[in-house]
Amino acid sequence: MSELTEETRIVVERWFDALTSGDFETALNTLAEDVEWINYSPVPGYNDDMKWIGTVRGRDAVLETLKVFTGTADVKVEKLINLVVEGDQAAGVIHEVSVVKETGQEFEIEFIQWLTVRDGHIVRWKSYTDPSQIIRALRGDNKAEVTS
Repeated sequence: MSELTEETRIVVERWFDALTSGDFETALNTLAEDVEWINYSPVPGYNDDMKWIGTVRGRDAVLETLKVFTGTADVKVEKLINLVVEGDQAAGVIHEVSVVKETGQEFEIEFIQWLTVRDGHIVRWKSYTDPSQIIRALRGDNKAEVTS
């Protein structure tokens, strides 16, 4: 394993350990001050209910989007299930189960976080998932069953 890959692994493992244990201060400290944070892509008319998504820059902006998410949903399970690291890039697969506070509806997703690390910090974070379970829970549509 290259030295760069090992340095990246240390940073992203600190990120995921902090994230999955609810230690937001440590998680935020793994981010570069000017981190580019790309949390899904807003699609007007489709995922408008997901008020925390979009692209922001900087730790303070990331914290604000996280506050919107945690004000909307209670995370019940957040677990890293796979991690691949090569050079300054890493991809982690997260299993999450959360409950939307307003509707009481649960959603269960797997999502990928694609991370770029430079100088000991995450400089770019981008997430990928199928948001349909989240949208269903936000809208209170309990006709669909949550499946993993």
